Amino acid sequence: MFQPRGKTLNIWISAATSMGFLLFGYDQGVMGGIIDSSSFVKQFNNPSALEQGLITGLYDIGCLIGSLLIVIIGERLGRRKSIYIGCVFVIVGTIIQATARVIPHLMAGRVVTGVGVGIMTSIVPTWQSEVSDAGNRGVYLTIQSANINTGFFLSNWITLGASYAKSELQWKFPICVQLVFATYLLISVPFLVESPRWVANHKSIEEATRIIARLQDRDEQDEEVLRVRDEICKAIEEEEETSWMDIFKNGGQQNFRRMLLGFGVLYMQQLTGINSIAYYLPIVLVEYLRVNDTMAHIIAAVASTQYLIFSFMPTLFIERIGRRTILIWGAVAMMILSVLIAVGFNIPGQGGAIMTVVMYCLFYDAFGMSYLNVPWMYAPEINSLKMRSKGAAIASASNWLFNGIVVTITPSSLAAIGAVFNASFIPIVYFFYPETKGLSLEQIDHIFEGQAHGWSCFTQGVQESAQGAVAIEAKRSDHLEYNSSDTVGDKDVLTALAFEHPSLK
Repeated sequence: MFQPRGKTLNIWISAATSMGFLLFGYDQGVMGGIIDSSSFVKQFNNPSALEQGLITGLYDIGCLIGSLLIVIIGERLGRRKSIYIGCVFVIVGTIIQATARVIPHLMAGRVVTGVGVGIMTSIVPTWQSEVSDAGNRGVYLTIQSANINTGFFLSNWITLGASYAKSELQWKFPICVQLVFATYLLISVPFLVESPRWVANHKSIEEATRIIARLQDRDEQDEEVLRVRDEICKAIEEEEETSWMDIFKNGGQQNFRRMLLGFGVLYMQQLTGINSIAYYLPIVLVEYLRVNDTMAHIIAAVASTQYLIFSFMPTLFIERIGRRTILIWGAVAMMILSVLIAVGFNIPGQGGAIMTVVMYCLFYDAFGMSYLNVPWMYAPEINSLKMRSKGAAIASASNWLFNGIVVTITPSSLAAIGAVFNASFIPIVYFFYPETKGLSLEQIDHIFEGQAHGWSCFTQGVQESAQGAVAIEAKRSDHLEYNSSDTVGDKDVLTALAFEHPSLK
């Protein structure tokens, strides 16, 4: 059996996780490209605006259900089995859609497909974060998130090509393409590895050690393999025994705070206004800026193409600049661009139209380099091992919960509202969101250790994390020494610190 190792294995895992998010982006865009095609309208007896809205919107409800399903069963199933189940839902849902003859049949398929995609968006980032090392985790997670745009890009071009068909292939073929992505995942994932952290927690440390060695392409007794193994073992030992509801409690691991951070950053992603801009851009161009319909679609296609390119650019700097800095400056850029979009709306004539279109394109770029990728990586990074799948799934649910809200905002009020929201994100990130760049998942746990009180319940470890691992460990050392008389002997504390960080010996 083919068993890739080291860099090859990591590339294959990245390809699989990227395919999961490509499927997410494709399914979001495909229905919009076929719902007004002649063969679709004929097959479904010219669906009303309400029916069209339900066909599109029920997908988001299915995604929300899928995310919540992972909250309940994801940790028990593991990362790979959850992906298998997600693929099955997508395949079944796609078949239901492609064979639909009436609207309720089609709606059922949309819901089932949505459940599968919701499972993917909940578990795939967790899997990727747990198999990646601290130095390149951000790069792999950025590639994964950027492929949302690859899927959206493909859906637009495939539906455009299929529109020239005269038969039912005009709408059935774009839907059936989803089978290719889901089948690829079903075939490729068995050759890849389960998360070593999930295996250590639910199976055995010996099997987890073998997986770590395979991921690093080292011998099982290699010093680096043993270091990672021991970090994971120590994290499991230090975490409190948990029940399902402990995600909503703080305690010594601050699970509730960590869950809120993951939920909040995907909430912020939706409230930037990106989906409203993507949804309304053709409408704005035609109805507000008086661009003809053909030119509106050309401009929208060009905008989405350059948006795709900029989505991958954070791979060049995500591990140098860090998550906090990217989120803060991304919010600053989108705040300024939202104001300029509002100004463009109020400038009469061609000058205002050109300015608005340019600002829309720049808004895409600012979002693609900040809030597209960081929110999807943050939840699996920030949650503890025993709560990671639940926390990431709840964060995913927030994405689907708020996804439909923003598209109800009218284009004329969108820019002003977007400026206010983006401005509010700057202090929120600065005061409440720890930095995770360069830290192993176990080092991130140290940010949240101990009982916090008052304001520190929300801000503990934020500034230390911005200064790096050394500051986190120094703060941890002070905390452990202060509490050593009540918890564990001074000798044990110093031994534990020296074990994890040889520089402290």
